[in-house]
Amino acid sequence: MTKADRLPGRERATDPAAQRPAQVPAVKHRRWRSMTLVVVLFTALAVAMVWGLSLRLQAQLREQMIDQAEVRVQQLTDAMGGQTQAFFRLLDRALLDLRLQWPSPPDDFAQAVDQALVALPPGLVSHVTVVDAAGVVVFNSLGMPSGESMTDRPYFQQLRDGGDGLVMGEPVWAPLHDRWLFVVGRPILRDGRFEGAVHLLVSTEYLADVLGRLALTDQDLVALGHPNGRFLARSLDNATAMEQELQSDRPFLADRQAQRGTYRQTGALDGVARLYGWARIRSSGVVVVVGLSEAGVLKPLTNARQQALLLTALLSLGLAAIGAWIGWLQWRLEQGQTDTQQSRRRLQEAQRIARLGHWRFDASSDRMSWSTEVYRIFGQDRARFEPSFGRYWALVDPHDKARLQERFDEALARRIDFDEVHRIVRPDGSERHVRVLCQSESAEPGSMYHGTIQDVTELRQAQLALEQLNTGLKQRVQARTRELRALNRELESFTYSVSHDLRTPLRSIHGFATLLQESEAGRLSDEGRDFLRRIQQSARRMGLLITDLLSLAQHSRAELHPEWVDLSALARQVASELESGEPQRTVRWDIEPGLRAQADPTLMRVVLQNLLGNAWKYTGQTAQAHIRMHGTGVESDGQRGFCVSDNGAGFDMAYADQLFQPFKRLHAHHQFEGTGIGLATVARVLQRHGGRVQGEGAVGQGARFCFYLPVEPVRSFTDSGTNGA
Repeated sequence: MTKADRLPGRERATDPAAQRPAQVPAVKHRRWRSMTLVVVLFTALAVAMVWGLSLRLQAQLREQMIDQAEVRVQQLTDAMGGQTQAFFRLLDRALLDLRLQWPSPPDDFAQAVDQALVALPPGLVSHVTVVDAAGVVVFNSLGMPSGESMTDRPYFQQLRDGGDGLVMGEPVWAPLHDRWLFVVGRPILRDGRFEGAVHLLVSTEYLADVLGRLALTDQDLVALGHPNGRFLARSLDNATAMEQELQSDRPFLADRQAQRGTYRQTGALDGVARLYGWARIRSSGVVVVVGLSEAGVLKPLTNARQQALLLTALLSLGLAAIGAWIGWLQWRLEQGQTDTQQSRRRLQEAQRIARLGHWRFDASSDRMSWSTEVYRIFGQDRARFEPSFGRYWALVDPHDKARLQERFDEALARRIDFDEVHRIVRPDGSERHVRVLCQSESAEPGSMYHGTIQDVTELRQAQLALEQLNTGLKQRVQARTRELRALNRELESFTYSVSHDLRTPLRSIHGFATLLQESEAGRLSDEGRDFLRRIQQSARRMGLLITDLLSLAQHSRAELHPEWVDLSALARQVASELESGEPQRTVRWDIEPGLRAQADPTLMRVVLQNLLGNAWKYTGQTAQAHIRMHGTGVESDGQRGFCVSDNGAGFDMAYADQLFQPFKRLHAHHQFEGTGIGLATVARVLQRHGGRVQGEGAVGQGARFCFYLPVEPVRSFTDSGTNGA
């Protein structure tokens, strides 16, 4: 064999040099700290620059959007002013037409009023009134009584003293119409003399609705202001605004000569910050105000600002991550050598603890290498022993060579992994068990092979000891089983012997008592005849006890033959047998169909005969007897439940622990017949099936017995076998 390669850098874990922690030179620590400081400073500077530029750009963009919004709000104001002026022109034209028609015959003037209202937008004008020179209402298009005086109204005084212009009044609440209205009027002049005025009552709600159509968001505002500072209409909260006055610091109130402009202010009614544009209508002095909420104006900027902040944060995190990554790389470079040395030591320690070594074999060059642990397993000195396939084979125990060679040839032929346990002999003569695992790195013949060798001597010794223990235990179990079978056969013989030995004198007692009753009854006193009757009853009861006792023993030893049993059909058969035995009784049966279980059919008939028979017996003194059998489904313990209940005599739950004990009865013999074996038989049969039974009841209210069977049947067995010795 050729000389094998040694594993590079493989030392024993006990080597002090291998156990010393690696020391990093101080110059490396200083260099790493300096580079880390540079990276941190560079990252902080870059992040600060990114944030500064981002905030500056956002501030500039905000100012630009405010400037653009001022231009836009002024344009909207001008457009709204033109629309508002068109409304007032329609109103003024209607007033001029009606003024020309006055005075006319009432019917003709009413018709003219109707035509004027039809020409106006529906809902804009509520009604038309006409007052005379004294301010008294002389016409109302709603047909209401005239005579109301308007002399105290400011708009009337302005109509009377202001020439031939259009006049507007302040909004007033009209209870009749349940809305806010304001007056638009024109004076009626004859030869320059004031003879009255025509009024149109305009709805502020209609104007507020029209103004609201211009609003771009739910926070934008469009309003009309009276020259004296009152609201005429407001697109938001119009009813509330009618009771308020515009603040005097508004530009159009502070400077009555100004015609248009913009300003920024917080709304007095709702506290919303807005950018306002306003324009004054020259013909009427009404001010049109359009307010765009700053939140709506800056909403695009808000989204852009959030995106910019997110982008800036991501850039900052990216820069920080790059800096951290650079520092981490430097740290990893410094720690690499130390980690490698520590990993090597941990691997050596793990192999030593597990007694597991690694080997490698090059079939083409016939070279083999062992790890340090393999040398220790084979008890060889690494400095003096050169591993090879031939030397390894020489250390194999001679008794295992043939088997090992056969398994090895099989693995090569089938190209499968080799896994085998065999014995080796150390130079000191000691024997060890090793487990060899071998894998091929390629399917080609003559390739590289590698694997592991583990010292499993202690495990093999424990395995052999366990096998010996199992063999001894098996022998003891077989011996105890033979003894148990012999005891069961003896018990069976004893049971039948006792039963026959008891029955013979019992029959004699009963027979002689019967002869005595037939031949000497006339000579006996009443008390003597009663004693004779009791002897006969006791003999019969003892016969029943012997029969039930034999039945219990038989059912306890019978071999189980589980199969699917239709419990519903079986219960109906038992019920029919009970009814045929006492046809004079009337009992209502309620047997749920489809009740099935895996059990021995013969033994299950015994269970139902006892449970249904008890229900039949203990309802014998109940006027309307009712016996029910139903299923309860699968319980939490994996067993299927079935219940038999009745409305008979019941029992006291204080004695429930005696229900399933042989010869334990909860009722007197003169009340209900029985030996106390039935429920004990039920419990024993169900126990052999791997199930259980439980009962509950109350005196005079009936009883309920539930039994449970496994979903899967238990293994069939017999208590007394006949095979084996």
